[in-house]
Amino acid sequence: MRVAFDASSIGSGLGGDETMARALVRALVRGAGPDDEIDLLFAAGVQPDVDRASAHVRATVEPRSSGPRHFLRDLPRWVGGLMPTPEVLVSLTHAPCGGGVPVALMVPDLSFEHLGDAFPRPTRLRLRSIVRRQVRRAAGVLTISEFCRSDLISTYGLGSDVVHHVPLHVDPPEHAPQADELDELRRRLDLADPFVLYVGNLHPRKNLPAAVDAVRGARRRCPALADHRFVVAGATWWGSEAHPGGADDWVRFLGRVSDDDRHLLVHAAEALIYPSRFEGFGLPPLEAMARGTPVVASNATSIPEVCGDAALLVDPDDIDGMADALVRATTDDPVRSSLIAAGHRRARHYSVERTAHGLWEALRAIALEPAPIPAPTR
Repeated sequence: MRVAFDASSIGSGLGGDETMARALVRALVRGAGPDDEIDLLFAAGVQPDVDRASAHVRATVEPRSSGPRHFLRDLPRWVGGLMPTPEVLVSLTHAPCGGGVPVALMVPDLSFEHLGDAFPRPTRLRLRSIVRRQVRRAAGVLTISEFCRSDLISTYGLGSDVVHHVPLHVDPPEHAPQADELDELRRRLDLADPFVLYVGNLHPRKNLPAAVDAVRGARRRCPALADHRFVVAGATWWGSEAHPGGADDWVRFLGRVSDDDRHLLVHAAEALIYPSRFEGFGLPPLEAMARGTPVVASNATSIPEVCGDAALLVDPDDIDGMADALVRATTDDPVRSSLIAAGHRRARHYSVERTAHGLWEALRAIALEPAPIPAPTR
């Protein structure tokens, strides 16, 4: 089977979208059989990180263009020029306008349908208009949790056989960091005190002000946490969000961090807090679990599905409950030990092999009975 994959979002700096693309490419290559062939499209400046020994992989590198130009011109031109013709193209969020290849459209979540006020109006209208239309035109739809699969079926009236669940995976750490690595990180980032960590962008749906209030409450009610900082590792979204928490000097905003620093921060944190109101998957809790860091997370959307019993789950509007959970996760030794053990088990469940199996199973089903490809509109 020949599969094409638009991996041009890798290197874009788009946070979770880029992480998802990397995970899917890795799983696609890992799960390929001896008769499978893969075409990958990367943006210029990105070093393709694929194991070419496990499958026949061809990587094309082209300059990254703007969203409309990419989907209207560059992606159709690339996929239309591939020989032999792929049996299916994997495209993320939006599909190409043309190309003549059945599309497996990855839609990671429908937050723009349910939390419209969290998006700039032009973005909200664009996503609602285009995604609604393209999921019906696609040969099949991929998504990253059972929650999102059900949401796509109910929101857009899609058939249950059209929407396929492909879970993401978390990479186990290659090694536990040495003490000198953590000391150097603390010096470089001025993190002398113990800290609670948030990892992710600052999109309004992430509910970061609630996390600030919860850490503030935990510091006030528990003397053992009075000197803890709250460290936020993630970039603003659309460049418009103000940093919540005002001038509190115990709240540190690091902006986007490198993968290496992210790994060290998660290891060094006393706990990870993840208060999001809407997630298609929610990878940071699993990253924390894989590194032995207790997790406090919201009980909304896909997060309970992903975290299972390995996190303390709280209503995203329950600030007091979130503060209490932080106190337990950081100071109650039996609770902390239980979360760490359960977290390691949960992280192992989300392996790259599981992602690869789900992805290839979905693509083979889509290629076997693809939906008709509508004629391009003029």
